Amino acid sequence: MRLVLTSLILAAVASAAMAQDTSTATTTIPVAKQDPELLRANRLDTLLGQLHKAAKSENTLAIEKEIQEIWTRNKSATAEVLLQESTVAMSAGDYDPAQQMLSQLLETYPQFAAGWQHRAFLYHQIGRADAALIDIDHDLALEPRDYVGYALKGIILVDLKRSDEAIAAFHQALAINPNLPAVEAGIKKIDKDEPHV
Repeated sequence: MRLVLTSLILAAVASAAMAQDTSTATTTIPVAKQDPELLRANRLDTLLGQLHKAAKSENTLAIEKEIQEIWTRNKSATAEVLLQESTVAMSAGDYDPAQQMLSQLLETYPQFAAGWQHRAFLYHQIGRADAALIDIDHDLALEPRDYVGYALKGIILVDLKRSDEAIAAFHQALAINPNLPAVEAGIKKIDKDEPHV
């Protein structure tokens, strides 16, 4: 009798195991997808933390490059293309088409901080410091950790002869990325040219 019960139990277990094997073989287990924006934000946080902690003598170009790549990405391929093409146009000195592309970009994608930064740079290049300052403030409102934006704001403020504000913007850039020798040189130049009493 005991042998019969053992055989029945083993058969039941074997049947259940076979049934489970066949059911899992055809069933897909749902895997939670991670939000790309959350992944992007987490990676950016990590990189900015590394940048902030890097020693002054450390080469941070790879970190800076990856940060810039993240900042210039957008959910829209059109936005990315407009940003790239405007950059090419600016590099070639074709400021009118670059301005048109950036204005179109910002009308359609006003939350794209890199677009504001690029147009601020363009306005700075063509001598429109007031417009550049407005655009860089938009950029920094959208991405308050944009150390390049703070550095550009400092340059724009120097153009506007607002030295104290320029120094403050330069210090904000250095608080995020302490590895900006050109920004440090800018502060020293202002201090040398306009000693504070």
